[in-house]
Amino acid sequence: MKKDELKQEVERVVGHELREARDFELLSQLIFKGTREQLSPTTLKRLWGYLKNEEVQTRQHTLDVLARFAGYRSYEDFCTHPDNKEDVQSGICIEERVSTEKMRLGQRLIITWLPDRRIVVRHLGGSRFEILEAENSKLSVGDTFRCHLMIQHEPLYLDELNHQGLPPTAYVAGQRDGVTIQVCD
Repeated sequence: MKKDELKQEVERVVGHELREARDFELLSQLIFKGTREQLSPTTLKRLWGYLKNEEVQTRQHTLDVLARFAGYRSYEDFCTHPDNKEDVQSGICIEERVSTEKMRLGQRLIITWLPDRRIVVRHLGGSRFEILEAENSKLSVGDTFRCHLMIQHEPLYLDELNHQGLPPTAYVAGQRDGVTIQVCD
């Protein structure tokens, strides 16, 4: 049944199965954050069968919102999409993000990625950063780069990287597994 497949796809986006009451509270918040559309935790509990002895008659609107949350245009789009859902090329980003527009001048970030890479950067203003510390990375202390948006657990794309006197270039950190970002100060 396509509704069950949609529920599995939503759980894949969230990163775990929905089993407890707090899971549905969180999902409701994530859906609103990602789509700006509201689905109540009670509606989600009914759909997932968490509330026993409740008749489940799911509205089209609910299915459409869940499909949009999972990266589709609508429930109909989800139903007609090829069976291999792993090939979806876009979707709502629910991870924490750091926008350089909201950072203070001089604010520091610790950025790590696998296997054991770590850099500490300082915000220079605008979208510019300077590397203050670098461990086990091709990046070096004193390198500067531009980055407008950093997303937790996603690859980090650096633009206009000035590295050891070479012409400015682009660089990606955590290409396969993403990066972890810790805001300091």
